[in-house]
Amino acid sequence: MQIAPKPNDRAKNREASNLVLRRFFARAYSRAVLPYLVVGLLLIGAIVIGGREIEHHISAIESWIAKLGPWGVLAFIGLFVLATSFLLPDTVLCIIAGALFGMGWGVGAVVVGSIIAAAIQFALAHQLLRPLIQRTLAARPSLAAIQRAVRGDEFRLQVLLRLTPLNPATISYILGAAGVRFSGFLIACLALTPNLAIEVYFGHVGKHAARLVGSKARTVNLHDLAIIGGLVVCVAVMVLVSRMARKAVTQAVDQSDTERAESDSDTVN
Repeated sequence: MQIAPKPNDRAKNREASNLVLRRFFARAYSRAVLPYLVVGLLLIGAIVIGGREIEHHISAIESWIAKLGPWGVLAFIGLFVLATSFLLPDTVLCIIAGALFGMGWGVGAVVVGSIIAAAIQFALAHQLLRPLIQRTLAARPSLAAIQRAVRGDEFRLQVLLRLTPLNPATISYILGAAGVRFSGFLIACLALTPNLAIEVYFGHVGKHAARLVGSKARTVNLHDLAIIGGLVVCVAVMVLVSRMARKAVTQAVDQSDTERAESDSDTVN
């Protein structure tokens, strides 16, 4: 005969689960910041090495991209889908898109690429990889708890998850294995758009800053300050929204685990 856990034991289990989940999100934040640091260091290195010649190199790259026309954007979308499906961070690719294509084409390319990639990842998880994903989640209790919570509050949690620092491909594989509705899944993917746009903007600002440093005049006007200041504001908003989403996801997981524990207790009794 099984003995139902006491209320105090359930409270301790919930606290331990919340602690694990908070640590999991903290690690996710650290991994999310890393691409920005790497790209920033590469940009500084390029400026130091290239000096005033960097503006010439930027102009040459822009000319090459212009010659490729739409094929350049299509090739980038294909690369985006392939790379992110293998769990490579989309942040670096978004920054590259901003540097290569600018804001308009850059945002368009990464949004289309992310939607196509998410659809493919969902199909793979739903049709082929579900047993493998479920075995992987058995060793990752934080991700398994998120998947259980999604089954109870499907669309809202999908949107919130897209606002957290978790790898979008990881989320797509988990949701595909969870068996959520495909239509709601695709709509929730659009919540990624603001984050993707900010990452593209980072690349656009980086190219602008490199060109500014490499120019002979090296004068900073109000337009330059507005571009850089806009990035700071966007990043601050992104961090704030991400933290709010993380808190909401943690609360939803806690509620899901509580309801599950109560259900198991009723079954035992």
